[in-house]
Amino acid sequence: MLLESEFQNATIGNQTWRYHDSGRGRPVVLIHGFPDTPQSWSGIAGSLNQAGYRTIVPYLRGYHPDTLVPGRPYDALHVAEDAVGLLDALGLESAVLVGHDWGATLVYGAAALAPDRVQGIVPIAIPHPRTLKPKNAIAALGMFFMARHFLYFQLPWAEAGTRRGDFRYVDTIYRRWAPGWRGPERDAAVARAKEAFSTPEVLTGAIDWYRAMGAKIDRRLTAPIQCSGLMVAGGKDFGGHLGPYKKSQGLFEGGAELLVMPQAGHWPHREEESQFTDALIRFLGALP
Repeated sequence: MLLESEFQNATIGNQTWRYHDSGRGRPVVLIHGFPDTPQSWSGIAGSLNQAGYRTIVPYLRGYHPDTLVPGRPYDALHVAEDAVGLLDALGLESAVLVGHDWGATLVYGAAALAPDRVQGIVPIAIPHPRTLKPKNAIAALGMFFMARHFLYFQLPWAEAGTRRGDFRYVDTIYRRWAPGWRGPERDAAVARAKEAFSTPEVLTGAIDWYRAMGAKIDRRLTAPIQCSGLMVAGGKDFGGHLGPYKKSQGLFEGGAELLVMPQAGHWPHREEESQFTDALIRFLGALP
């Protein structure tokens, strides 16, 4: 387990990154999504350390009080800069970036923004944002049904609604997004997310990622991705629509493999952790 007592802070200017750092070798940054915490990477980080890799596991900005910066927005450009800033704070010239959910959006952006700093990316459960335009009404309806939380978090009472009933909405999201995932690991992830969101400013920070979605995308983030990638998708996530992932492969100048786990939902790296870890280690081993 990644113990909170083992996390460290690094600060540049007014921005603090809080992260866990372990192992030796090529650096691999593991970035969580919503609603989640860095501790969900514990098993994967341990396996990577044993395989000869250094792992850096940060909190997304806003998910820990130390990372909050009043007035700093959560638009795509600023969160991509967060990833590059973490490398600066740790004195790293480059690293492999692995990200789930919002973390996936972040690593796509960082790879486009600073290609010389990113050795490879592994986006999980989110195709490239440029591809999220459904072709027909049925596909659009399916994607809307799975992603209706995007609208919910625009509401002014989203914080109050999310807190209601001991954060019952967090339970709902896990059941809706990963209906086949059961067991103590899943329950622990839910409990950790609820604990993090019990700090009011953290809950607002997590929701503000969604409130920033209407911001105009900086043109620098639309550049082709020069490194290679491993995209990971759950076959039961987003209604099983894999078209955007296949389109995303065409945006990688360095080529991208698509790994689909047919029975997994929105947490394929956790629902099928052993399969994911094996694929990740193979991907890392093939990098220059």
